[in-house]
Amino acid sequence: MIDDDLRDHFAAESEEHLDTIETLLAAGVADRAAIDSLFRAFHSLKGMSGALGGAGMMAVAHRCEDILGLARQGRAAIAGEAADALVAAVDTMRRQRAGLVGENCDIPAPAALLARLGAVADGTAVAAPPPAAAPPPAPAPQPAAAPPAATQAARHFAVLAEVSAKVAMKLAPLAAGGSHEATTLATELAALARAAGAGRVAATLGALPGRAGPAALPAFGDLCRGLAALSALTGQDAGAAALQQALAETAGQAGLPARVGTLAELVDGPDPAACVAAAREAARIAAAIGEAPLEDLLLTVEDLWDRLAEPDAAAAVTARRALIAGRLRAVATGGLAALRTQAEEPTAPVAAPGIPPDFAATLGPEGAERAAAAVASGRGLYRARLGHLATVEREAALIEWLTAQGAEALASRLLPGSDPPVLELLLAGPADARAFEASRAAIDPSGTLVAALTPLGAAPAGEPATPAAGGTLRLRQETVDGIIALEAEVRAAGLSLADVAGRSEVRGLATRIASLTRDLPPGRAAEAAALADRVSATMQEVQGTADRLTIALRRLNEAMMELRVTPLAALFGRMPRIARAVAEAAGKEIEVELAGGEVSIDRGLIEILADPLQHLVRNAVDHGVEPPAQRSAAGKVPRARLRIAAERHGADRVRVTVADDGAGIDTEAVRRAAVARGVVGGAEAARLDETGVHRLLFRPGFSTKDRVSATSGRGVGLDVVEDAVHRAGGSVTVSSRPGAGTEFVLDLPLSAAMAPVLLVEAGGHPYALPVARVEAVLHTGTLGSAGELPPVVSLEAALGLPVPGEPGGILLLRGAGGRRIGLSVGRVSRRVDLLLRPLHPTLAALPGVGGVGVLGTGEPVVVLEPDGLVPA
Repeated sequence: MIDDDLRDHFAAESEEHLDTIETLLAAGVADRAAIDSLFRAFHSLKGMSGALGGAGMMAVAHRCEDILGLARQGRAAIAGEAADALVAAVDTMRRQRAGLVGENCDIPAPAALLARLGAVADGTAVAAPPPAAAPPPAPAPQPAAAPPAATQAARHFAVLAEVSAKVAMKLAPLAAGGSHEATTLATELAALARAAGAGRVAATLGALPGRAGPAALPAFGDLCRGLAALSALTGQDAGAAALQQALAETAGQAGLPARVGTLAELVDGPDPAACVAAAREAARIAAAIGEAPLEDLLLTVEDLWDRLAEPDAAAAVTARRALIAGRLRAVATGGLAALRTQAEEPTAPVAAPGIPPDFAATLGPEGAERAAAAVASGRGLYRARLGHLATVEREAALIEWLTAQGAEALASRLLPGSDPPVLELLLAGPADARAFEASRAAIDPSGTLVAALTPLGAAPAGEPATPAAGGTLRLRQETVDGIIALEAEVRAAGLSLADVAGRSEVRGLATRIASLTRDLPPGRAAEAAALADRVSATMQEVQGTADRLTIALRRLNEAMMELRVTPLAALFGRMPRIARAVAEAAGKEIEVELAGGEVSIDRGLIEILADPLQHLVRNAVDHGVEPPAQRSAAGKVPRARLRIAAERHGADRVRVTVADDGAGIDTEAVRRAAVARGVVGGAEAARLDETGVHRLLFRPGFSTKDRVSATSGRGVGLDVVEDAVHRAGGSVTVSSRPGAGTEFVLDLPLSAAMAPVLLVEAGGHPYALPVARVEAVLHTGTLGSAGELPPVVSLEAALGLPVPGEPGGILLLRGAGGRRIGLSVGRVSRRVDLLLRPLHPTLAALPGVGGVGVLGTGEPVVVLEPDGLVPA
């Protein structure tokens, strides 16, 4: 089941990637940059279509990746048949995309196209790059080289899928008591799967001959899941559906209603382990006979009750227990068909009663679950109107009080019409409202922190109750985008006025005129003095108007943020499916924990963050966590844990964390892989500390995998993550502990429209540097007391401009991986909030260019990316 947010994101992003591919192919692929762009576009399409269940589109994109991978290694040129085959692939993928978006239908990959792409990937149809000089004499014939291991594996999987599709349904008699023919087929198919490298499928098939009758159904469920994964990997039918139909005809409902009835009692009971075991076994049987809705429900029970000790799972169980138990009992009494007729999904968020409409719109699914859990556990819901939190100390005092009272913030909103802006919180707090209010009055009698605290159901002091039914206005997205663009223009004009009014030469104009009266005759001097007074009064009015406009624009910007921002839950919701798809293909077990989905950021940043977050999730599952057997041998639970979380950091930053509990980063393995791939030399690799080794992971073309799989080994991923995060004005850091896991942290701005920058000059032109990257500003006279400095690079030299004799200042900047960068500039100007504009693709491709903005004067200025100016 695919949510609308995921499908909408796929529709927009896939069309953009396909357009990019067609444009590049039409222009001719003549350089490495174009090859890299094509490779990344196909790589993204593969991941996105796989997350949406589009096995056919995923298979085509994977074959195209093989071709582009050869081109990146210099072993092929994208011309002739190679280019024609890629164009044909784009045509097919457009039809497959239309099926996924319009009808939720997976269109299989045409066998002829896959064969054509496979021939190109084998090297038989790709023309080599033309030689620079006359070709040498033809060498003596050599034996044909063996196809790459990745191509051999793909062919083995394809053969296994083809054979499985033909014989899978003939295994069904084993579920009816066994047969010699079915036993022989299972044994032979297990050998074929083992030879192809499909270990899980082979193990399941190998266990079937030893079982017969209903006892074989759980193993058949595992087999059906493995065949479905094989179909997704190869893009062709592997017989899962046919086997499920045959098993359903053979075993009927397989006693599932009775099992589900027992599970319904366990759901309400005190033994979560028994509940998990019963749900897992029933889900395997449901997978065997093709009852997907029931399998999803049972997997939900298994996941939640298995994690019952965790706060988020406990809250979800509290909120959904009655609903899940009701659905299980419906199956127990009405059979499997009863589940298909119920419209409401078990994973739908349950809204807590009493939430006012003004908070309901911003609460989000996760917040609604937390509110429902709070009400179910006997806690109270409150509306808190905050006071003037002008300092960090006051914010810390508020957080300390909420923590001490066991209260948590569920949602927030700006009170409409408030001047200055007033923030309201929706809180879950103690059941005793009087005691809660008394504690607030004790620590904050003047209302500096919390101006009003009201239990829900009563109106805040001094304000009429919020109407039960608020009006809702639906706007087209392009209308909202137009309003946001207009607000940006007004804000630019306001910044220009404030800049003009604040200039020293303008503010000193009246004083300058008055000073000239000394050289004028008395009559003209009096006239000039009166003129100076009028200029002074006018400038005061202009300054006052500029100040009021600045305040109004700040409020307007905060209001517009409500239109621009969207909760991260929309993005986070896509990640569990992606993680589980990668885990299933790799024979691993993964549990995904989401937190902070209610945190909202700029919609533009959501679009920028989508691909990097998917890369990090795939990387964590494929590289970070271990297979179940290896985890058990290390004393860990077989199922790995992946946590994706977001939190506000300061007033204008957001931190997104992707952390796993896997084996951690093997620094020595990274060193060896970097040297083997030519990323660094042996001597340089030996000198690197742990942080330096971690930075190697972000180098283009780097991978620790020695074999290419559907998800890794191609050297694409973390460099894409860092590039995207830097374009958004953020940074990415990594930390790891051997045996305990790895954590990636993305530090991002809250808004993609405005950015605080430091203006500098180089060659007489203004440039901007992100304030978040500036550690210190030094003047040439203070260098002796600045301690140890990194090598200093001239900004003029980095930009190809004439270098002045003496720099006007030196900036210490924070680069990727915590390294420090020294940059000399012609002049350090001032700090401003820069209005950002969309960056042209040609500029975006230039190293050192991080964005472009508009100054208050309307003058454009380039935002520089330090790491691109001073490579590591």
